[in-house]
Amino acid sequence: MKPDNWKQLAELARNASAGEPAEMPFGFDTRVIAEWKARSPGEETLPWAALLRGALICSACIMLFSVAMNYHTLREREPSELAIANSAIRMSLLP
Repeated sequence: MKPDNWKQLAELARNASAGEPAEMPFGFDTRVIAEWKARSPGEETLPWAALLRGALICSACIMLFSVAMNYHTLREREPSELAIANSAIRMSLLP
């Protein structure tokens, strides 16, 4: 017969004592707060933060440039009669 390790482990876990919770070392909170305040504002927590910031600025510039280039198309509500006639002439002249 094969032993059931899971049941044996669960039984041992049920019988284990909880023990006392670990206490924070003396002065730990003071050291953490002191290190937090000593950190310079230029120090980044994420090593790629500068790269991500640059990518965000670049993508925003590309978006603004594309909106500026297509502003005429965005403002146009319906094609005018002149635009329809111009399009028909261009289509008829193409081989």
